[in-house]
Amino acid sequence: MVGETHLFKGAEESPLLAPRGVFMVRGQLWVADTAQNRVFCWRDLPTTEFAEPDLVLGQVQSAATGRNAQGKVNASTLFYPSGLWSDGQRMIVADAWNHRVLIWHDLPTRDGQPADVVLGQPDFSHNAPNVAGIGHPPTARSLHWCYGVYSDGEQLWVADTGNRRVLYYRQIPQ
Repeated sequence: MVGETHLFKGAEESPLLAPRGVFMVRGQLWVADTAQNRVFCWRDLPTTEFAEPDLVLGQVQSAATGRNAQGKVNASTLFYPSGLWSDGQRMIVADAWNHRVLIWHDLPTRDGQPADVVLGQPDFSHNAPNVAGIGHPPTARSLHWCYGVYSDGEQLWVADTGNRRVLYYRQIPQ
């Protein structure tokens, strides 16, 4: 392909494992490193095969990869993040296997920065599908394997894959 650039050539060289979400905002590249339970941010588009990310969400440091940072689920952890969206001010991440969507009111600026809002769970310390666990019917406030998020800056759509539906919010929840 003309103009094609490979940031990460091969599996042995790449820091990424099963990346699913990619988003560019304000010149920053955000990538959901899905299978390693983290989101990377490069403040400038990388120009070499692997440039260290400037920021990592979901882990305490960029080299860490454990689900929920090898601990309990909380406002700073991720388990299979997939979809990303930002308007340059807010950041929204579909945290698929924690069955939730995380929202930062301000674009994160430090490693492991906790989210401000959680959707799909009663609080940041829960992560069961449909809040009550597998086999329980979905509610308007529950999620099961949410893989994608999209917003136009005012409204929000969430792909709730495990429940075979898309949830629509008239406003991005505060």
